[in-house]
Amino acid sequence: MNMELNAENPFVQALAVSTTLAIFMIGVALGLMHMVSTGSTPVPFAIMLLIFAVIFIAGSVYFEGRGADYVGSLVGGAMAAFAATFSAIAFFTGLKYALEGGIQTLGWEQVISALAICMVFSMLIIRMLQHKLQSSY
Repeated sequence: MNMELNAENPFVQALAVSTTLAIFMIGVALGLMHMVSTGSTPVPFAIMLLIFAVIFIAGSVYFEGRGADYVGSLVGGAMAAFAATFSAIAFFTGLKYALEGGIQTLGWEQVISALAICMVFSMLIIRMLQHKLQSSY
């Protein structure tokens, strides 16, 4: 099958994006469960700070380029950095938890059900964002 054909097929695109987002959502959920139960993450604090710093700088520059003032770009960059860092740490914690047998603890049926529910929600989120972006232009 031609790869270009798949890239232009809206069904394949929607399925790939919603599945990827759903897997990320499940990873974050598993990570949050593991962090709450153990009180720790597998990611060293120095790496967390580095991730935060890189996203903070990129976010600040992005918001400044979009017309935010100095303080607004810093606040926007900090909020984006916090959300992205927290999500990334939770995802990688969930990934480690899943690879260490966390899925067997929960059971495959619950994980597959969660995947299906997250796929539906991610598709709703994607469509709402597309609609919002199209209406803003």
